[in-house]
Amino acid sequence: MLRLVTAFAVAMKLHLRSVPLDTQMASLMSEKQYLQLQNSDHPPLQIAYWIGDYLQYQHDRNCLNVYQLTTLHNCVDDLVDILGGCERILKTPLPLIYTIKLRQLLLMFCLILPLEIVSFLNWWTGIVMAFVSFTLLSIEQIGSEIEEPFGFDPNDLPLNTICNTISNNVEELIRLASNNVRYY
Repeated sequence: MLRLVTAFAVAMKLHLRSVPLDTQMASLMSEKQYLQLQNSDHPPLQIAYWIGDYLQYQHDRNCLNVYQLTTLHNCVDDLVDILGGCERILKTPLPLIYTIKLRQLLLMFCLILPLEIVSFLNWWTGIVMAFVSFTLLSIEQIGSEIEEPFGFDPNDLPLNTICNTISNNVEELIRLASNNVRYY
């Protein structure tokens, strides 16, 4: 079941990138679950459902009390809320008109500003305008770059690294539990 936490993160990454399920997903769950997931419209939600279902099963077997069950269900709800937040970021791009108008305003500002500052700066106007223009246009370009943070570009979020870290941490927990290591 712990591997489904990793599977949720990987499924979320693949979902946000609009990429089909891969072999990494198959290694994190049973074959039956993997086949079921391939037919799912929303794999991360399906995995969250499985986790919640497992928690309820453990409660029904008296392995979890009602307080533990509630707390763990809240954690699953938090995972789904995070997924929803990421989907809102992904599916709410900046309107094209915003980008067009921003560039037009920057261009007009960069054309008019020298007329205002030339009387104060004289021959320094060109250098100051080059710096101001470069700065403003860079900020506009940064806005365009961070519009979709879930892709494969080097400046996008390191989703592969995040998923690998989660996987390593879960595997470490499984190893510790199987060795019955107790520190109390």
